[in-house]
Amino acid sequence: MKQKTLFFNPLRIISPELNTEALRLEDLHNSTVSETVFVREGLLVMSSKIIEMIQLLSKCAVSGARRQMDACASLAKEVQQQEKTLTADLFHSKLMPVLVKSLIKLPYRMARIGDMLEAILTCCRIKAQDGIPFSDRAHAELDQLFAFLFEMMINLRDALERPNNILLEHVISQSEKLGQMFLDFRLDHWERLAAGFCSLVASSVYLRMLDSMMAVNECLKKMSVTLLELGTTSSTEAFDVSENGNRDWEFIEESW
Repeated sequence: MKQKTLFFNPLRIISPELNTEALRLEDLHNSTVSETVFVREGLLVMSSKIIEMIQLLSKCAVSGARRQMDACASLAKEVQQQEKTLTADLFHSKLMPVLVKSLIKLPYRMARIGDMLEAILTCCRIKAQDGIPFSDRAHAELDQLFAFLFEMMINLRDALERPNNILLEHVISQSEKLGQMFLDFRLDHWERLAAGFCSLVASSVYLRMLDSMMAVNECLKKMSVTLLELGTTSSTEAFDVSENGNRDWEFIEESW
């Protein structure tokens, strides 16, 4: 699916509705951590900051620019702070326990993604400080992986903004494809290492980045599965919110 840019949409000039929505997402991105934010709004804030982290890291992996890496570190802290706020709010909410048990997985896994991206940031710092060279092939592989994760994160954010089971199923499908890419790139890497085209130090850093990306991919998949479950099973088990028995997203709209 085509990704939407975070801060600019050319349709703004002809659609007041889209313009308002784009501005709202921008405001969410720029907002600080709030102690009164709703769960969904908080998740949108977290996802927006994670999207920027991915963009920054894709550049840091090549340039090693300190300013970009410091900006990424600041975003990671904001993501962690928001997770604490949302988790505390859910624990003290009046929602049914079965619903809280499912919802609480979302900020936790979002924060886990932030942790893994921070681990990639550490690798970028080491690579830059020690002058560790990566081959053009390795950089090309990382570019592909960052681009894939970026698109998946955009899709997940859009599904949080406007619940869409088809979009969530697409993220799960993307996760499966990305999993195969990880296997292929890892195999290619071992072949480069065996052929002497990669140093042991560079190999260690590259594989740590790969492992962290794999963890991000797994979290994105699990979050999508959780959201799908919330829209089907949990809604009818936890609440009687739909008179006609439809298992949809209405209960989420009412809960957060």
